[in-house]
Amino acid sequence: MKHEETFTWNGIGAGITIYEPDETPSGSQQMDLSRSLILYFHGGGLLYGERKDLPRPYVDAFLARGCKLALADYPLAPESSLRDISTYVDELWRWVTDALAPRLGTEQTFIFGRSAGAYLALTLASRIVQSGSARPTGVIDFYGYGDMCDSRLAAPSKHYQKYSPISADTIGDIVEHAPVTSGPMSKRYLLYVYARQNGCWQSMLGLQPNTGDPYALTASRLSSMPPVFYAASTGDEDVPYTVSKSLARALHAKMFTAYGLEHDFDRDTSIPVGLEAYEKCLDWMEGLARDGE
Repeated sequence: MKHEETFTWNGIGAGITIYEPDETPSGSQQMDLSRSLILYFHGGGLLYGERKDLPRPYVDAFLARGCKLALADYPLAPESSLRDISTYVDELWRWVTDALAPRLGTEQTFIFGRSAGAYLALTLASRIVQSGSARPTGVIDFYGYGDMCDSRLAAPSKHYQKYSPISADTIGDIVEHAPVTSGPMSKRYLLYVYARQNGCWQSMLGLQPNTGDPYALTASRLSSMPPVFYAASTGDEDVPYTVSKSLARALHAKMFTAYGLEHDFDRDTSIPVGLEAYEKCLDWMEGLARDGE
């Protein structure tokens, strides 16, 4: 069962697609995930992307174990700053826990993101813990990062410099004059390529030079994070595996490693390792759900 909703903050409305299982799982799969809700953030460098980018086989895997899902769009840069994006997801979390979860009959909420969406998931969780509001049961991070100003992400990317150069005029034609909350790859991917080619990703998010990322997972924030499941590939050209591995260790995360594949190794659903990662993630979720009884 699927339906669409809109969440609005400060005049910015973004779509949310909600999935619920058609039937309650039976037998050994009953477990506790029928009381679990997953709030999902898509990837795209915070510059492009859409909530419906999660391949259907993975949606079905969550539903088969009884989970409910809320796939959320959010404001995109450069039309919205990182501060506004982060404030939006903070308010979205309050709505999810105060209104959506009770309506869906769920008691445990996981925050899930892929790539830049995983950055949002991790940093949102750290702010939740700091504020003392409803704590997520766990965070699911697929090839994300915890600091937008990590030097390994801030420098011009040799990988993207192999692409044809993107001009500032091209970027000017893409950027709109009002907030954008859904950005198809076909329309906005060049924003990300330009950002990585020129080492200006952070400035496109409204971050000032030498000030750092105010939402980064510092040592004190890392120490109080909820449980994390982390999946990444050794062949990642966008977020170096060294970034993922060091962050996963700092988070004491349950880690799944794919070998030799690209950044979004789960994009091609014909490769078995993608579904394997999701099944491992679901096993981890079930363990947390049982422990939380």
